[in-house]
Amino acid sequence: MPSGAAVGQIAPEGAKKRTFRPDIQGLRAVAVIVVILDHLIGWPPGGFVGVDVFFVISGFLITGLLLREHARTGSISFTGFYLRRAKRILPAAILVVAFSVVAGYLLFNRARAEQTALDGIWSTFFAANWRFASLGTDYFNADSGISPLQHFWSLAVEEQFYFIWPWLMLAIFSLLSLRSTQNSRTAHRVIGLTMFAIVLASFVWALHETQTNPNLAYFSTFSRAWELGVGALIAVAAGRFERIPLAVRTALGWIGLSGIAAALFVIHSDTGGFPAPWAMLPVLSTACVIIAGTGGEQRYLWPLMNPVSSWIGDVSYSLYIWHFPLIVFGIALFGGEPAVLAGIFVATFVISWVSYTLVEDPLRRSRWYGMPAVRRPRRSKRLFPDGLWRGRDVIVGVVALGLAVAGLSTAAITERTVSPPNGAYTPPVTGAQMTPTPTDTTSSTPELDALQADLAASLTQTRWPDDLTPTMDDAIRESQAPSDVMPCGSENRVESDCAWGDPAATHTILMVGNSVSMTYVEAVRTAIGNDRGWRVVAWGMFGCPFTDWNVDNINDLDVVPEGCAQRHDQAVDAINSVNPDLVLVSGIGSREGTASQLQKITAQSQVMFMIGPPTDKNPKECFTPTSSPADCVSSLPTDWGGREAALSTFGERIDTRPWFCHDAQCPPFAGTVPMKMDRAHMTAEYAQRIAPVIREYFATSVPNFPGA
Repeated sequence: MPSGAAVGQIAPEGAKKRTFRPDIQGLRAVAVIVVILDHLIGWPPGGFVGVDVFFVISGFLITGLLLREHARTGSISFTGFYLRRAKRILPAAILVVAFSVVAGYLLFNRARAEQTALDGIWSTFFAANWRFASLGTDYFNADSGISPLQHFWSLAVEEQFYFIWPWLMLAIFSLLSLRSTQNSRTAHRVIGLTMFAIVLASFVWALHETQTNPNLAYFSTFSRAWELGVGALIAVAAGRFERIPLAVRTALGWIGLSGIAAALFVIHSDTGGFPAPWAMLPVLSTACVIIAGTGGEQRYLWPLMNPVSSWIGDVSYSLYIWHFPLIVFGIALFGGEPAVLAGIFVATFVISWVSYTLVEDPLRRSRWYGMPAVRRPRRSKRLFPDGLWRGRDVIVGVVALGLAVAGLSTAAITERTVSPPNGAYTPPVTGAQMTPTPTDTTSSTPELDALQADLAASLTQTRWPDDLTPTMDDAIRESQAPSDVMPCGSENRVESDCAWGDPAATHTILMVGNSVSMTYVEAVRTAIGNDRGWRVVAWGMFGCPFTDWNVDNINDLDVVPEGCAQRHDQAVDAINSVNPDLVLVSGIGSREGTASQLQKITAQSQVMFMIGPPTDKNPKECFTPTSSPADCVSSLPTDWGGREAALSTFGERIDTRPWFCHDAQCPPFAGTVPMKMDRAHMTAEYAQRIAPVIREYFATSVPNFPGA
């Protein structure tokens, strides 16, 4: 991430070394601005590639620093290196972590606040990338709400790289120094070859991991090391790049900047093949810009070489570490209206400047453990050495900042919320997308009538009831199913433990699908009771839609548990063997894939599709100490149950909307019972609440089912 001054130039022996690279500061400015805009308004769509730009810059600067130190002293001081890193990174980082943890306890629900505190520990010790990779690949934590410290993953990648690379460089220097015939040029060559091998191995691994586990690849140090390595290679070969003629360097700089601009719009969150191979575009483009400035100041690359870009580059580290928590907490407090987003944008710059001025820069330049204070790098007196007058520098800078603000204002009209590659926020459903819920108010459905009355009353609440059971904090901590049901939805399902009901049952309900099916188990087993001649058998699996994986490619899903493809074939075998009275399907794949799986059923069973609650709002995000129940009211989309309706030749779609919604509005609780524990799954208590409604429905829709 943007850390360290853009200082240093590897130059041949005897050549004059520049102490400041304004073009690199400009690159930092571009990178941090597009990252902020992407996280704030989702524009430009590929703004997250700013992180890749930072990786290349960091690899270049740190390798150059180490090479210069070895050339000057004959060794590399690890104490000095890591103390300098600590002085540069830790003070502001710890401040942001502390702010985020405290703000989390003030503004988030208890479970999310505790998650933020845990994120803070991982972030402080530069292991956040593995923390968020594990959460992203852990199905049961994938919907826990975005962390205000999630952006610390890139800092972790950098620091982990720096933990290994200096030691490897010193080892190479030390081994070669044992042979008196070897000189520094040979050492540089060996270091370059070593880094090339690391880059190649990391890139090949990134290609593999991007295809097999894209979420892990995005956060993994092993899949990202090649990006820092490209920067390191430029530093090692800088002496050669200085010989490039000015005209070629000028063209190379513009080619690189154009490539970065193209990456912002060619790459987006839905683009496959990221970080490999698509990250090559911003990485190699950044390399072109850095190489172009290696032989001397960039004379004509004005988007990077202006006072505003230089200033933003100076505060880019503070901007980066502050922007994401300010966005997350700002939207949580004030919503995602364009005026709010614009305010967050301005506040990010103000707070970052204050942080840079009062914390980051003073502590970086202070003495630690006898280390000399870091002096500000000497900057070129003229940003346009070809004679352009100073006033134009200011004009260009103002225009550059104006373009950024104009982009913010324009994009804010159409983009409402954050949208990073792992999907942080989604736009709210508007009234035009809602479908009214037909409410049955006849006397033949007293249980449904009572539930509808509770739902209607809940929609009128202006504050969270004190008598919710469980509390909202406890509800969102729940597992997706009771403890005795959870193992049945895992790979290691034990069939004898996954049936409930009357021991002497002559009728069977068999449930298949994903986690939604598993959350319905509690409702259905409560509905049938233990002495009514019926039993229920669970064959669902968490994170595993009911589909034919020969039709729906299993790699199309970000997270698919082991044994998923086999589970639903086993479920079909069980259906054909048991011949249950009723097959309940909840949580399906594509229409084609699910149809293919249903066609394998030869038993003459009744099939019903039972859809879960609406997924518009997630209580893990919308329930906070400052929120009201209205903030967690979900709306029904127009495509509700569309895939199930398309499968009508196989079975009946149960209209479950009245179980969760009243007049197309779905409150977060009914009476005193919280409805959902996350975006898509009922609480066990709500499953028990709707059990009488389900029993009432089965009594009129399922042959041989006893009367309610």
